[in-house]
Amino acid sequence: MTGAGCPPDGTVHVWRIPLSAPPHVVSELTAVLDPGERERGERALPEDRARSRVAHGTARLILGAYLAEPPEHLRYTYGRWGKPALHDHPELCFNLSHSGGLALLAVASQRALGIDVERLPHPADRAVRKAERWFPAEEAAYVRAGRDPDDAAARFTALWTRKEAWVKAAGGRMVQGLRLPVGPGLRDGDTVRDPEGRVPGRWSLTGVPAGDGYVAALAVAAEPGERPVRLELRRWRRSGT
Repeated sequence: MTGAGCPPDGTVHVWRIPLSAPPHVVSELTAVLDPGERERGERALPEDRARSRVAHGTARLILGAYLAEPPEHLRYTYGRWGKPALHDHPELCFNLSHSGGLALLAVASQRALGIDVERLPHPADRAVRKAERWFPAEEAAYVRAGRDPDDAAARFTALWTRKEAWVKAAGGRMVQGLRLPVGPGLRDGDTVRDPEGRVPGRWSLTGVPAGDGYVAALAVAAEPGERPVRLELRRWRRSGT
């Protein structure tokens, strides 16, 4: 994959990136990170540090391939709450999320977006308690109505990924998103707005197939006149694998 160019208008590429890698690959990917990325990776839990380096290093490889540029030469800028963008190529929008052994990278042309992936199961004993504390009443009731603790946890996690993808797309903080209305009646592709105006913009939300044991969601800008988006799922494979 070299010089692939930006995704076509109306298309979002979602890359599935496995995070298991031998030590020499982790070292190679660490070498393309900038100092800030390396520092943030060091703040991760010890068991997550290598996965963080693989996720962020691979994201640079993919973005560099779109632009036909060396991954270590890409410069990021960051929004108020840390959302990254490409300094010299703002037309190529991207967002990265990783959990457990999986990362998802969403890439689009000139469409703000956010993605979130979460590993299951979420601690079942906390799902209902968290939903009742943080979520709107309708969503808390939906989580509470799960047929068993694991189902309640899965319902909570599905709602959480929608909220986090939405907030990430808007460049906000998760504390702003806890009460965003995201279901349970929301369908893939539905357009949402924050009724309280804390998170700006109009956004299209959709679930993303992430594989067994994971739940993921994507939020894409959906201002009037913008085309609905089409997902293209892609799997990253290291050279020689």
